[in-house]
Amino acid sequence: QGYRRVWAGLRGLTLAFYRGPRDHEPLEVLDLGELVAVQAEGRGLVLRLRGQEVTMKTDSWETQEMWRGFILTMTKMKIPRGLALLPGHVFQLQEALREERDRRDTPVSPAAPVPVVPSCFFEVTRPEAERLLEQSAGRGNLVLRPGGHGQGVSVTTRQEINGAALLKHYRVKREAQGYVIDVETPHRCSSLAEVVQFFVESSEGSLQPLHPEYSARL
Repeated sequence: QGYRRVWAGLRGLTLAFYRGPRDHEPLEVLDLGELVAVQAEGRGLVLRLRGQEVTMKTDSWETQEMWRGFILTMTKMKIPRGLALLPGHVFQLQEALREERDRRDTPVSPAAPVPVVPSCFFEVTRPEAERLLEQSAGRGNLVLRPGGHGQGVSVTTRQEINGAALLKHYRVKREAQGYVIDVETPHRCSSLAEVVQFFVESSEGSLQPLHPEYSARL
């Protein structure tokens, strides 16, 4: 059986696969509560669940290691040792773990949205973020990156206006109760996922997060 290119979203113990980045109906959903083991085999990531086995192929070894880290963090509720990740990627895992702990500790109605782990965070500098968005035209035009101002993160966006590229950078400060986006009227968010959603909604969908792509066999 061959592979097909899909997009993925990890929400708590739910791993969903989509046909495209803007689709809302998943092609397949995996319950990671049934996970027995996850192993990296070459360019593939093998998920062994009770009753089935799924092999995912990523575009790069780094992306594969990130997904292995996210899956293990969500299933074990702690950051696993031995991950070959950059500090920025470890920060992603820490944020995902914090948000998931908060979600599990706070009773929510079944219809309430589950916090999304932002996969548009990249360990890049400001110039590197600009080049990344230029090279990734059509896949997304918004990234999160480490803040150049100490604590917190930064947001870089790129839009085509009358044939010219418009690049913008925003500071996002970390506070005890979440984050504050440094815009004309400071906007508070409880998570990085909400930070991304703020830009998507305030731009009426013209800004979309850039996510790592990968192929998976379902």
